[in-house]
Amino acid sequence: MSKSILDELYDYDLFHLTEIEDVDDAYKSAMDRLVNAEAELLKTFPDCKDMIDEYQSADIDLHNLSNRNEFRKGFKAGAQLVLEMLKPIK
Repeated sequence: MSKSILDELYDYDLFHLTEIEDVDDAYKSAMDRLVNAEAELLKTFPDCKDMIDEYQSADIDLHNLSNRNEFRKGFKAGAQLVLEMLKPIK
């Protein structure tokens, strides 16, 4: 199956979407909560490490698909705005 041009742009990382340059306090706080929750889960359920790893892997896959879809929608909305701006003013 061939990829759309938007998929190619997203995968090529033309805009460095995977780099987190300006991580704000809210992001850091959410990441800390996630790391702490994972540590507590593993401490409470040490025998479930494989299941927790599989859950995390599935969650990451889902987020990646969601990010790709949001990128597509945002890119298309931006392109539609540009097309609208090109119309003559009446």
